[in-house]
Amino acid sequence: MHDVPSGYEARPVPQGCQGFDVRPGEARTVRAYPALSFEGPVAIVRHPTNAYWYVVEQRGTVKRFADRADVAEAELVADLRGVVKGIGYEDGLLGLAFDPAFSTTGGVILKYTAATEDPTRVRLVVAHAQSRDGASIAVESVEEILTIERPAETSHHGGPPGYGRDGMLYVPVGDGGWDSGPLAQDLTSLAGKILRIDVSRRPYGVPTDNPFVSTPDARSEIFALGFRNPHGWSFDPETPDLWVGDVGLHSYEELNRVERGLNYGWPIREGAHCKDEGPCDTTGLVDPVHEYVNFGGGAIVGGPVYGGARFPWLRGQIVFADFVSGRIESIPRTTSESTSTTAALLVESGKNVTSFAVTPAGELLFADHVGGLWTVEPNIGGRSVPLRLADTGCVDMARPTEAPAGLVPYSVAMPLWSDGIDKTRWMAVPEGATIHVADDGDFEMPSGSVLVKTFLSGKRPIETRLFVRHADGEWGGYTYEWSDDGRDAVLLDSGKVKVVDGAAYTFPSRAQCVSCHTPAAGFTLGLQTAQLNHAIVYPDRRRANQLATLEHVGLFDEPLGPSTMLARFPQRDDVKAAPEDWARAYLHANCSHCHRPGGPGRGNADLRFSSPLAQIGCDSAAFFEVLGRDDPRVIIPGDPDGSILVARMRGEQMGRMPPLATSVVDERAVQQIRAWIKGIDSCTPL
Repeated sequence: MHDVPSGYEARPVPQGCQGFDVRPGEARTVRAYPALSFEGPVAIVRHPTNAYWYVVEQRGTVKRFADRADVAEAELVADLRGVVKGIGYEDGLLGLAFDPAFSTTGGVILKYTAATEDPTRVRLVVAHAQSRDGASIAVESVEEILTIERPAETSHHGGPPGYGRDGMLYVPVGDGGWDSGPLAQDLTSLAGKILRIDVSRRPYGVPTDNPFVSTPDARSEIFALGFRNPHGWSFDPETPDLWVGDVGLHSYEELNRVERGLNYGWPIREGAHCKDEGPCDTTGLVDPVHEYVNFGGGAIVGGPVYGGARFPWLRGQIVFADFVSGRIESIPRTTSESTSTTAALLVESGKNVTSFAVTPAGELLFADHVGGLWTVEPNIGGRSVPLRLADTGCVDMARPTEAPAGLVPYSVAMPLWSDGIDKTRWMAVPEGATIHVADDGDFEMPSGSVLVKTFLSGKRPIETRLFVRHADGEWGGYTYEWSDDGRDAVLLDSGKVKVVDGAAYTFPSRAQCVSCHTPAAGFTLGLQTAQLNHAIVYPDRRRANQLATLEHVGLFDEPLGPSTMLARFPQRDDVKAAPEDWARAYLHANCSHCHRPGGPGRGNADLRFSSPLAQIGCDSAAFFEVLGRDDPRVIIPGDPDGSILVARMRGEQMGRMPPLATSVVDERAVQQIRAWIKGIDSCTPL
């Protein structure tokens, strides 16, 4: 870019607002076996007799590697691609368990959804290792143990199978679909249950002490019932307790102590609450030991009882995570069911946690669906995020709406809707570091960078959020609540809601920050060429294009080229923008961080600006329906009021999109989206 006025003559150098090496709290995540990466890992299993870990990849493969920190390669030991259903939402290879008598039998249990079947069935099979060291598993001659029939939908298959200390195989099975709950209460169906079977006999036997062995018409394999999607579970090594995380629908995630013959409530209840409006019959239903509110994107993953030495205070506590937020927490053992149990935060991992394992030393190991394996270590050394905003150096407390010296202000063309509240934004980039712009225009910020956003009621600050890239390269989001007099702001440990100017205002938790700032979306969201390709007024009162300014002062690692040749979103207040451009930019800014390939959004809609019409949901079935229609479609050409996309923008409570921290419908956006859909003739672009 040449001959373009700049807001700065030299590169600004941040002073205090940088170098937040570690997150506040007890722990941090550290990449385990850093040379290894996997494709959609869903389970980690230890070989029963040697020092090898086995990683189950959702696509249908199993790999193993030696338990050494410097291990350089994982070897393929089983390949079921073509046998299992290709990855689609929750389909694929789901888990592996070694026979307790493996040294004699060589048996390995596999659970997967089968290919070429509609509806998809879940199959449980036994394969055999070709040698007792487990270097190869013969999958061409598997013996089928159990086939679990499914409803028409193909999700909620439950987590991996595993053996109890009683030598029996426990198999968690989900209800089969988005809201296919009635099967979870039906004793003639295996859906929505924990099964307990004896696979030492072929195809399998039923233990005589299973609770429904003598119940007419009931499936005798059932151990417990009333689950939606039991994903992630473990036995307490010191007690008979079985701990199961059950993924909720709209509102609550729950952790249960599961006992023989008990009913855990789904779909009558979600957590300890009636699922539908009005009272419900709770006779015979068991309360979860712990529940937490799901703000539209959570999915609990049950974990182990901790028994390691790194965190003495954690010993004997049950660890669990949330797949979407990456938050890893724990609760203490309790002697009776009570939903009042308070969870303790261990770490905001920022990962899509799919499963836990326990190392021989009793420490935590977990899989990130993006591909890595991670461990959790004490958070020692380095500068942590301060408890008071004044100590961060990221905001001038006397002038909170102006970027401090050394920090660069920026403005996005199409902001995320926040109930119409004004926001200011600036960034701190460490001295000598540069920003890389990816092929899709996303900014890849260097470690040590801090993004600062302050929310205003008039000119009074309500909240300041820091989005920090720590020394380990991972991102963390932190919320500071301003005092009513505007003199101070303190770091919140969790989310909260309070009344501001007569309306409810939501401060997001750290978990909620990373539920929007997803890895699939490049974490930073607003920092991309199309959002910044317009002029703003800089502190020296000169008006300049933001991309030109950042390049002029040397913040990019390579030239971008003329701004006229780069993507540009219309600005929100641009009344002359083409309806399609405005609508697509709005969907990109507000929805695509979840609804894109690899994102946590449910369904197949890809709402990025660059996606073709058919890919964004034009004339395609809606995954989540709020209007009770027989054949809901995301976008119906020419029919905005019939399109679920518009209905979700106007929805209330859990039907609202975007789902987090909004209580006011964005009426302008609704009208713009309606006008765009009304003008669509067909889903095939000209």
